[in-house]
Amino acid sequence: MTGFNIQTHEEVSADTSANGAHLFVVIGAQRTGTNILREILNTNEQLAMLGEVLTPSPAPAHWDNFCRSLPLRSVLPATFSETESLLDKYFEFVLYRIRNHWEGNKKNRSRAFGVDIKYNQLRDIAPANWSSSSPAFILGYLRSRGATIVHTTRNVIHCAISTFIAARRSVWHNYDGAVIDRSYHLDIQECLACARTIVNHRDAFLEAASGCKVVNCSYEDLIEDIARAGSREEIPAAPGPLWDIAHALEAPFTFRYDRRLQKAINIPYSRLLSNYDALVSQLKDSEFSNLVLTLE
Repeated sequence: MTGFNIQTHEEVSADTSANGAHLFVVIGAQRTGTNILREILNTNEQLAMLGEVLTPSPAPAHWDNFCRSLPLRSVLPATFSETESLLDKYFEFVLYRIRNHWEGNKKNRSRAFGVDIKYNQLRDIAPANWSSSSPAFILGYLRSRGATIVHTTRNVIHCAISTFIAARRSVWHNYDGAVIDRSYHLDIQECLACARTIVNHRDAFLEAASGCKVVNCSYEDLIEDIARAGSREEIPAAPGPLWDIAHALEAPFTFRYDRRLQKAINIPYSRLLSNYDALVSQLKDSEFSNLVLTLE
């Protein structure tokens, strides 16, 4: 094995060894702040996190590219143990790439490494004939390997609006300081349907993740963590999601915000949405009525 401490069911532990590293996986819906979380975590020399590894990408450490390098039989696991073995090998490869190919060799001594997986990707890896009524296979795998799950959440209406606007603008991450200079007409029923889907996925995840080591990271609390930096880059240590993550991964609280990545929606919703009043009205009559005031 290359670096990653693969543990048996009897040896589950969060400990790291001289050559190993602790695995963590960030799980949540789209638009819950996983990208800004990754940017912040990667400023800590003890931590290394990759983006959505189950989303197609030219990056060698993404799942599809790893699988292409293997014999066909290896990427079509038929049994529980074969699927576990494939995931073990994958995470060994991820750690190898991080330790040996990170820019400037900055992560060669990282004590924890992580990847980003979205709710709707949790069933992408499973043994043949894995029942759709069974919990996502990968959650049981992560539980058995003693991995830490960082669960990202966000106000579901904000999440749904952000998804809609990002798709319309084709701007998913704001690294250029782009300011929105127009308004958008929101499909309100589509927005509500998106919010309901997020809630359903979240509830299913929470039920299936019972027994896993889970650290919660709400987008709103993460933004408060980052705001403590003020005009500086260094984020002062204080209770919050970054504190909880650092503690869970046994890493020092040394995080920075360099301001390269900024909020994608940087104007009030009342200016952003041409049918803002209609959205508020329909929200009041929905199961999300308690979130109306968060749009102000």
